[in-house]
Amino acid sequence: MLSIPQNMQNEAKNIIKNVFLENCRNLFSETMDNLFYSFSPSKYIELNLNLISKIKKIVIDTIIYAINVIDKLFLNSDYRKGNFYINKQNVPRTIVSIYGTLSFNRTYYTDKNKQNGFFLIDELFGFEQYKNYDQVIRGLLINESINTNTNKACNNSLVYNLDILKNLTPSDIPDIPRQTVYYWIKNFNVNNINYDPIKNGSTLYVMADEKWIHEQIRKINLPDEDKDKKHFIMSKCFVIFTGAKTKNGRTELLGKHVFITSSKNPWKDLMDEICKIYDFEKLETINLLSDTGSWIISGKSELKLYSKNNIVVNTCEFHVKQKINRMTTDKELRKLFVKAIYEECNKKKFISLADELIENKPDNRKEKLTEYKDYITKHWTSIINMKNCDIKSSMESHISHCVAEHFGSRPKGYSKDNIEHYLKLQEAKLNGINILDLYLKSSCNDNDFIYNEKEINFSLFDKSISYLPVRSSKNPTSILLHNIAYN
Repeated sequence: MLSIPQNMQNEAKNIIKNVFLENCRNLFSETMDNLFYSFSPSKYIELNLNLISKIKKIVIDTIIYAINVIDKLFLNSDYRKGNFYINKQNVPRTIVSIYGTLSFNRTYYTDKNKQNGFFLIDELFGFEQYKNYDQVIRGLLINESINTNTNKACNNSLVYNLDILKNLTPSDIPDIPRQTVYYWIKNFNVNNINYDPIKNGSTLYVMADEKWIHEQIRKINLPDEDKDKKHFIMSKCFVIFTGAKTKNGRTELLGKHVFITSSKNPWKDLMDEICKIYDFEKLETINLLSDTGSWIISGKSELKLYSKNNIVVNTCEFHVKQKINRMTTDKELRKLFVKAIYEECNKKKFISLADELIENKPDNRKEKLTEYKDYITKHWTSIINMKNCDIKSSMESHISHCVAEHFGSRPKGYSKDNIEHYLKLQEAKLNGINILDLYLKSSCNDNDFIYNEKEINFSLFDKSISYLPVRSSKNPTSILLHNIAYN
């Protein structure tokens, strides 16, 4: 690992400190002179804009000056002459930062023994290879893309000047292409997040629904019969929570966690995550609230991790009443349907009302009406379960807020290669993860980095602890664990 001599460090720090202090003194003197120079209603605004512009310039000038001083001192040092050759000088580098554009030259050195080449400045400051934008700029634009969209992030983001007064203060930061932000998101590893555990009681609620997102495809690679067809990506959204409380007419879900994916194995991926967040060993009842779609029902058994976990399927009222409203426009008949289902729980009466309605309709409507009737009769038990459930489903509003608002409300398509990154970023934001912090930490670590990873607790093997739940018996495993715990 490259080391810089202590005497060179001290010399560089003193030179840079003196220049930085001189710039700060000049800024203070100029600001005070302007403050008392005249009386004006716009004095406060002028003072703010002047300070913002001057401070950004001081930051940029200080960094560039520090680069030049350090590179020159190292170049002329005896330590460098004894260990490293000069391979190239005045190699230009430009990096866009939140304070402005850093443009500087540096020297490329080669080790005399190992022949390894390096830029001292890049190594010292942590400048990434082949990156024209620093991590903060990239993180802020990714964060803004998730909150709005990539187009707005590139055109209107406040990251260009680190303030809202973008058009009032000068800036040399260039416009950032949307495709560049797409590339950043595509290469952003957002899967390694360790969410904090959530305390739960004996009941857990799981809401599930899907949203179809337009797929962006190259029609040139498709057969002629498929070129005019619309292509979609199926995203699945799960909202898991432990309970709810109502205040001032609004209901808040407690212990909530959101999981969004476009995976073909959504249930497996869901359980891999939430088994670390909720304690399934405590759970007696798991209420599954949904429209009872085939992909949802086919995976409900995945929720059962322990034999005492009882899975109760509940069909959302929204979809039942939607079917009723599509069956007839007669308000009185609608009320009779609802009464038969939710008040009287009388399946025979509902079937009788539905058959009478279908009998009096033309042939071209009978097939669709029969489909609506069969949906309700097929899921009758889960519909009654929903009626008796303490908490009603709000999945329709959640799928709209979590997915549709961001991926379906605009005429835009997404690639299958990128959509999972967008969905996972949206999921992280909904679960309270700071996207900028996530990006900065992941970009400064390797691919095995796990965000919010907890340190392993080795107190299990502390001999002073006498309350470990290990029983001593003749079973070899128990004897081994007992000896480890109690020595």
